Amino acid sequence: MSGHTILCVDDDPHARQLISRVLHLGGHRCDCAEDVHEARRLLSMYPYSVVLCDIGLPGESGLELLADIARRPSLAAVMVTGRDDPRSAEMALELGAYGYVTKPFATNDLLITVAGAINRSKVELARSAALERAYAAIAASEADLRRAYSETVARLSRVMEFHDVEVGAHVERVGANSYDIALELGLPQLTAERLRLASPLHDIGKIGISEGILHKPGALTDAERREMERHTDVGHELLAGSGNELLELAATVAWTHHERWDGTGYPRRLVGEAIPLPGRIVAVADVFDALTNDRSYRAAWSRTDALAYLMLERGSSFDPTVVEAFARTLQPSRQTVAA
Repeated sequence: MSGHTILCVDDDPHARQLISRVLHLGGHRCDCAEDVHEARRLLSMYPYSVVLCDIGLPGESGLELLADIARRPSLAAVMVTGRDDPRSAEMALELGAYGYVTKPFATNDLLITVAGAINRSKVELARSAALERAYAAIAASEADLRRAYSETVARLSRVMEFHDVEVGAHVERVGANSYDIALELGLPQLTAERLRLASPLHDIGKIGISEGILHKPGALTDAERREMERHTDVGHELLAGSGNELLELAATVAWTHHERWDGTGYPRRLVGEAIPLPGRIVAVADVFDALTNDRSYRAAWSRTDALAYLMLERGSSFDPTVVEAFARTLQPSRQTVAA
């Protein structure tokens, strides 16, 4: 293999001269540096294929330069040293060196090692490119899934509207608050974003409840209350089993957002952390938004009163950690002022 530009880093001028001559005989171009500082300067200026580097250099060692080179998949490193030290060779290979040559060396040995390093570097570049393409394909697939999911949510929201189930701004606010709580709890942003997308379907099961019960102005009878509570099971049945990650998350939220921390919620009377975290988060976001907006049977509460209620219900209705995280998101310093 020929025609590559190679950097030789060695503090011995005779060694540099010999290596340069051997590489030229092999059809390569060779630049030389006598220490790590000069090597870094040249590496910042020119696209080398291989770095031949001595370990024992003045100032920083060749192993320190090798650690920098290992972060550049387009660049291969071969250690060249006068010390026949197995431990140094092992360290060099662990740091990412493609080869290790001990002085004095035969001309062919050096050229063969350099050729091998170039080939392995090309393989790594091809592998990196393949990984980048794979990541891009996954990202595109994820985007397609999100678009499909958003379309599904939009269509289901239309169904809910036809049944006169509250959607629109309410579910958007629940989604936004759920997202903020998840981040405040330290969950990854992708997890928080998925919860934001899933939470608008928390009440999808209400399409299976009669409008007379949904919009009854007064208190519900025991039988009516049991029928209303059935919406959690209906929502889960509608959304579960698709295999779509977002819809499965929405199914979990629909099923569990009326469970209570103390085990007196519904439909399964789960207790504490047996309630999935997404359900615990949406429970807080849903109740807060319901309290701070007008309903047919009462006027909206102030945000202060609604938060005071949530704080009072910590440890009974709601997960205390989730309530406290939500309270932090409502602090004035955390609020975004619209431009």
